[in-house]
Amino acid sequence: MSKTVILADKTELTALEVSGAAQYIQGSNRDALTFIFPASEGMETLDAAFTAEKCETITIRDGSEEYTHSGYTVRGGLSKAPVLVTPETADAPAVYEDRITVTMGQRTYVETLLAQMGGGGDESIEKADLDAAYKEGVNSYE
Repeated sequence: MSKTVILADKTELTALEVSGAAQYIQGSNRDALTFIFPASEGMETLDAAFTAEKCETITIRDGSEEYTHSGYTVRGGLSKAPVLVTPETADAPAVYEDRITVTMGQRTYVETLLAQMGGGGDESIEKADLDAAYKEGVNSYE
C-alpha cells in the first residue's frame, strides 16, 4: 500500500514504501528514512523535493495513521535501479521495474546545536549553503 509523504513546504508525494533504520551517512551513525518511489516521479523532481529545508519536517500518512519526523535533513542517497517485481516462472520471464530510492538522515545533536547557534533568520541560508555544498561534493564524484 502506498504512503503519502508530506514535506515541510507542503509538497505531497506518493511513495511505494517508507522504512526507517540506522545508517552511516556523512561520517555519523544516524536514524534514516528511506523512501521508494516509482520511476515516474522523476529523479529531478525528487532531487528538488528532498532538500534540507524542505525536510525539516516529514509527515508520512499511511491510511488513517500519520507520523511526523523532524530533522531528517541530511541526504544519504538518491538513486534509480531496477527492482524485481515478479519472479521468473517456468511460463514467464521475471518482471523488473525502475524505482527511485531517496534516503534522508536525521541531524545529529551537535548539528542541531550548531544550527540553533546560527540564530534567527540565518538558519535557512546556512541550510541552503550546506545543501549546495553537498550537491557540489556529490557531483564531483560523478
